[in-house]
Amino acid sequence: MAKAATSLSLAGLILVAANLLLAVSAATTHTVGGNSGWTIPIGANNYTAWASSQTFAVGDTLVFNFASGIHNVIQVPWASFNSCSTANQIGSTFNTSPARLPITTAGMHYYICGFPGHCDAGQRLAITVPASSSSASPPTAAATAPTAPAPGGSSSTVPSGPSPGGQVPGSCAISVPSMAFVALSSLLASQFLF
Repeated sequence: MAKAATSLSLAGLILVAANLLLAVSAATTHTVGGNSGWTIPIGANNYTAWASSQTFAVGDTLVFNFASGIHNVIQVPWASFNSCSTANQIGSTFNTSPARLPITTAGMHYYICGFPGHCDAGQRLAITVPASSSSASPPTAAATAPTAPAPGGSSSTVPSGPSPGGQVPGSCAISVPSMAFVALSSLLASQFLF
């Protein structure tokens, strides 16, 4: 009888541990720009289009692949992003590739290349991270504003400003369904443990 209870307790503990591992490993790694990486884009809206095809969440990681010594990554506030200025950068300048930047807060996040002319040529990224990790929606047409035309006469769009909610510290990367599954599994396991 004691051996059966111990086996059930061990099985319950393994179930709880597996569920926690599954929930925590739900974070996604996003390679900025896909196969093109972090470089001066060839086509208009390269990083805008890439970002709109992604779903970002707190706990995810952005990976910037670039040629070290030719490009870098700087996180900046909206005003610096909009003017392609390295003023008021947030954190360090990342000069070595690949640069792995964790997403730790919800809200708008802005990244530029700090080499002269690169941001103006389109090497900048704006992403929206929702407060809940369920899903992100791409910027709407009302949330974008055209930039100055590129040398070829085309123009690109970038988000026109920060989200009204700003950044929400302390958000969690575990989704509500995952948390419910872990809680239910823990409850069931506790029935076997005690």
